[in-house]
Amino acid sequence: MRHFWFHSLLLSFLAFLVFAVGTANGGVLFSSLPRTLQIDARIQSLNATTGVAKAGVDELRILWGLDTTLDPSVDDNYVDVKLGFCYAPESQKDRPWRKNHDDLHKDKTCQVEISAYSWYAADGLPLVWSLGKDVPGGSYFVRIYALDADGKELAYGQTTDRNKSTNLITSPDAGGSYFPTDCPSIWYAGFF
Repeated sequence: MRHFWFHSLLLSFLAFLVFAVGTANGGVLFSSLPRTLQIDARIQSLNATTGVAKAGVDELRILWGLDTTLDPSVDDNYVDVKLGFCYAPESQKDRPWRKNHDDLHKDKTCQVEISAYSWYAADGLPLVWSLGKDVPGGSYFVRIYALDADGKELAYGQTTDRNKSTNLITSPDAGGSYFPTDCPSIWYAGFF
């Protein structure tokens, strides 16, 4: 009986340590970041329907900079920026692999990386990004993070509102392979 209590206590202590270390190693909280960056993304296409960008065909023209209403010294610690093509809430619903999380280390909102730049290298220059054929169909927005010298997120900007419901970019599925239909066909072919 004493061994049971000892093992229970030991397991509880180990579980606490794992939780404490995991929490200590967590990333920056999105809710703690100020929105100091302005960003604009426009679809470039010959056949563009408003708000629709076709993967493998269309491009986004992206401009960003410091919010002009802020003091210019706000960006003193900004060294780099990283841009992501991020899932809107409607494209995250019932998809835990795209789950939004306040801890950026755990967040799955911006899985499609657009690019990374030095903060000053691209000042005022537009970035033209081609939507690859591998971009899943869904509703998106573009987000930018300002990073310090250690790669830690300091601030952000995004092309949508706080609720991620306006100014969204829709990308229809580009077609190609789709796991739920391919898997049974491979399984079926294995028997015949």
